Amino acid sequence: MWILLALLLAAGVAVLLMQVVQRREQHRETLRATVLQTQVELLKAAAADPELGRTAAGPQFTGSEPAEARRHLFFEAQVTAWELQWRIGALSQHQLRAHASALLAGEEGRRYWDRTRTDRAGLAGDDDKLRTFTKVFDDTRQTLRPADAH
Repeated sequence: MWILLALLLAAGVAVLLMQVVQRREQHRETLRATVLQTQVELLKAAAADPELGRTAAGPQFTGSEPAEARRHLFFEAQVTAWELQWRIGALSQHQLRAHASALLAGEEGRRYWDRTRTDRAGLAGDDDKLRTFTKVFDDTRQTLRPADAH
C-alpha cells in the first residue's frame, strides 16, 4: 500500500515538474517572438528614414545610397519574419525552403544572405531550431547557382 502511495506521489511530482518546464519553455518562446516582432518594427522604422536606415543597416552602408540600405533592411525584416514563423511552428521546412529559394533567386537576396549569414549563424548558438533555419538558407544558397536564379 505504501509503495503504491509513493508511486502515485512520485508520478504527481513528475507531472508538476513537466508542467513547470513546459511553461518555462513557452514563456521563453513568447519572449523570443516578442523580441523578433519588435525587431521587425524597428527595421520598418529604419527603412522609412534614410539616415536611420543607413545606421541600422550597419557600417558597410555608411556611404551607400539610401535605397541600398532600405533593400537590406527589407530583406532583414522579411527573413526575421520568416524566422518568427519558423520558431512558432507556422512554417514547415518545405515552406521555409520555398521562401529561401525565392529570396536567394535574385542577386540582391544572395548578396543580403552573403553579408548576414555569418552573423545569423553566430546568433544561433546551440539553438537547434535557429541552426536549422540558418542551414536551410545555407543549403539553398549553395544549391542555387547564379544561372538558376534567372
